[in-house]
Amino acid sequence: MDTSLKDFLMSQPPGSDLDQEQIEFLLAQAWPSLRGSRAGGMQSHKIRGRTEGLCWNPPQLTFEIERHGGTVNGSTRAEMQQWCVDVSAHTAEIVSTRRRQLHAMASRVNVKQPAAIIAEAILKNQESPSLKRYPDGRVKVLISALFPHGDDFKQTVAGRRKRFRAALDALIQPHGWSEVSTNTYQQRTQGS
Repeated sequence: MDTSLKDFLMSQPPGSDLDQEQIEFLLAQAWPSLRGSRAGGMQSHKIRGRTEGLCWNPPQLTFEIERHGGTVNGSTRAEMQQWCVDVSAHTAEIVSTRRRQLHAMASRVNVKQPAAIIAEAILKNQESPSLKRYPDGRVKVLISALFPHGDDFKQTVAGRRKRFRAALDALIQPHGWSEVSTNTYQQRTQGS
């Protein structure tokens, strides 16, 4: 372990009134030598400018850090990891995690109503701007017309589409319709 982190911390009084920039600099230098420091994909270059709630309670330094893995995949929440660095034992470990809401969640959507409208159009052979009919009887639901990506988050839109398909399936399957490819349905012929 880089002794400068330990030496610096041992010269500080217990508490949370720490020079964050100095601690982060020393912590990043010492990080690769701390046992357990690679947990959760943590690396030294992710420390500077991102720690929160630094608290020194000898021989332990605790802090939180926001991790962005989920946001890269479209989540509106980031994982907050709480770390404990024991400068005497030369260890670093995640002691807890929680989620932090970064952006307002998209408003809730009841998919049952659009599913009922589309089911009725399919079953009654009605035209709809959300349907494409094929000469062989197949019907494709133009799901992007119902649930466009727009400004909503990827996971939210994907979840709405999945719930919509399940609701639509429940309404049309009893009438002999089934999904033959993604968002495309066909009525079973008699005897099949």
